Amino acid sequence: MSTDDGTKSRAPVNNPADDLAGAAVGNNKTIGQNHLDEKTEESSGPVVDDGQFILLAGSVFIIAACSLIYELLISSLSTYLLGSSVIHYSLTIGLFLFFMGVGAWLAQSIDRHLIPVFVSIEIAIGAVGGISALLLLSVYAWTEFYYVAMIVVVGIIGVLVGMELPLLTRILESRSGLRRSISQVLTFDYIGALAASLLFPFILLPYLGHLLTATAVGLVNLLVALIVAWSFRLQLHAWRGRIVFGVVLAVAMLFACVWWLKPTEELIETALYEDPVIESQQSTYQKIVLTQRGDDFRLYLDGNLQFSSVDEYRYHEVLVHLPASFAVQLKRVLVIGGGDGLAVRELLNYPGVQGIDVVDLDPAVTGLASSQPHLVRLNQGAMSDARVEVINKDAWNWLAEEGDLYDLILIDLPDPESEDIAKLYSVAFYQRISRRLSVGGAIITQATSPWFARRAFWSIGSTLETVFEQVRPATVYVPSFGLWGFFIAAHHDLSMPVNDVYQGRFINDQTLLEVLRLPADLPRLPAEINRNHSLPVIEYYREGWSALNHATTSIGTSNEAAVPADQ
Repeated sequence: MSTDDGTKSRAPVNNPADDLAGAAVGNNKTIGQNHLDEKTEESSGPVVDDGQFILLAGSVFIIAACSLIYELLISSLSTYLLGSSVIHYSLTIGLFLFFMGVGAWLAQSIDRHLIPVFVSIEIAIGAVGGISALLLLSVYAWTEFYYVAMIVVVGIIGVLVGMELPLLTRILESRSGLRRSISQVLTFDYIGALAASLLFPFILLPYLGHLLTATAVGLVNLLVALIVAWSFRLQLHAWRGRIVFGVVLAVAMLFACVWWLKPTEELIETALYEDPVIESQQSTYQKIVLTQRGDDFRLYLDGNLQFSSVDEYRYHEVLVHLPASFAVQLKRVLVIGGGDGLAVRELLNYPGVQGIDVVDLDPAVTGLASSQPHLVRLNQGAMSDARVEVINKDAWNWLAEEGDLYDLILIDLPDPESEDIAKLYSVAFYQRISRRLSVGGAIITQATSPWFARRAFWSIGSTLETVFEQVRPATVYVPSFGLWGFFIAAHHDLSMPVNDVYQGRFINDQTLLEVLRLPADLPRLPAEINRNHSLPVIEYYREGWSALNHATTSIGTSNEAAVPADQ
């Protein structure tokens, strides 16, 4: 070979060692590049096409809805079993958010197999969430560890849900980038939460109840897992057996819950209420349960005893006939609460009564009062009387409207244990009552137990005194409840009755005076006026009942003044 300057040169001789070294370097570069590509794919998530993107976006929506439903479900179940809605909703939501944060922190350690892990988490949520209500009810009915079980259930669901959203964000990142994927996930998450907040109170809880709602939502989680697994089936080939096994096991658990739902629910309710349950339904507002043992027929709302047929006449005769003795006339009567019709039954003993308006929020309760055979027999068909008009509205808002004046107003509301009820014992509420009272009219309100909740009792009295010129306390012993309290109020003198006293099973001329005579061992206690901005009656009420509630381990365990009545 010649060079440009004409000299000769030798052809290059290949060195075998150099060839091997070059090949090794080339192979190392290839291996390194492949490893880099693999790491890049793992960190950025699997490739997602348009159809899979839509599917995952929909999954975010459904996952958000399901997780919020679990929160609301556990909160409402805890309130039903233990009362204090503000405490249990705050506690459940706070714990759920905390455990979601734990889950989000744990998710950062997952750097590969994002789709299989996401599907596995969704299966686990469906299984645990689907049996959550049944598990918590069972723990409450047969053990003393409800709060431990609640925290464990909330913790498991919260951690799993908290892991899902970061995983989905990283899966979607490969298609739309980190900034857009975060925005997309959060958008669908918030929309799903809105849907859940509407579905739970208006559809799921009223029509399915706690147990079926949990099972149904669990099945939705499993359906999401199946659909995502099918869409990414090529990437889940090695996981196929484990995913199928998990889904089959979870579905079997949930269908077993559905299959045994009725006998299990009856068994749990029997443990909760002791007496046989003859009717049970979940309305939009509360759990309604009727029990019967022999001649003792009882109504419970959200686990709180409303009356026992054995002695309810003592309560209702005082509620009606005491204020009626002080009202100048009895033509128009307003009953706030009292949807069971027992107060109306007593009112219909007065021939001069021309109209009775019953304002009760829950149409399910007033519906039972006019259709359930045992209740109709007890209230003597009072709710079907032509003089009775049922108004299923919130009393606070209804009283704010322009309306008729009434000669007698009976306030038969639940005890003031939560903000939404406590405002119906406030100065503002009694001012609205006063505006609807005719000249010479009288009102009465139940005022919880003056024995167990003394400051709450006197707070109600002090509040009434800011609105009405005359206020008098009254007490009656009802065996199912213990000593119970009332206050009558008017703008005229209440020292002596202005009408003949109705002669009932309990009330008569003599017992009316005894009811108005406060026991010597229950002197007045100083208590703050219950105003809307502070509502001190709630804390008074909780303090008063705390010792008794501590000793009570199940609902309705005694007939002897052991259960606070939510009358």
